[in-house]
Amino acid sequence: MGNVKIALRPSSISDASLRYHWFNDAEFTRLYLGRPLFTSYRQVEDEILLSTYPTLSTGLYELAIQTVETNLYIGNTFFRKMDWQNRSAEYGIFIGDSERRGAGIGPEVTQRMLEQGFSEFGLHRIWLTVLAFNERAIRCFEKCGFQREGVLRDAIFSGGQFNDVMMMSVIAGAN
Repeated sequence: MGNVKIALRPSSISDASLRYHWFNDAEFTRLYLGRPLFTSYRQVEDEILLSTYPTLSTGLYELAIQTVETNLYIGNTFFRKMDWQNRSAEYGIFIGDSERRGAGIGPEVTQRMLEQGFSEFGLHRIWLTVLAFNERAIRCFEKCGFQREGVLRDAIFSGGQFNDVMMMSVIAGAN
């Protein structure tokens, strides 16, 4: 896909400073669904610490994305709201390093996570929400087998206005 080789690893408290910077960047918070305008350093640390607890108890499985060549931390990917009875989970990804967006990393990471979600976690349905104006992200998800399910009108206030949110999902064996 892209020419940037990436690795996935557990999130680490050492990621906090970059993550704090991204979570307080105006362009990042405009694209990252549901992020508040300001996130405290403590909140960033707490989110990372939560990701270190067992997935079975938290319903969260999070990995950091880093480049292979330079070991540079560039973003995260995760499943959350893992519903073991219905075998479903919400998927998410963010590339915090703006220079790495659009480099083909999203589809590669998403495909790896789908394989893991279906084969290792035994999920049947993986779903996500994405801002309807984020066409690059929507193309990435469609490339990986996600289908549009519907639109939540004016669901998120971001960038000084209300924005529609698209619901998408992929079913095991359908991608």
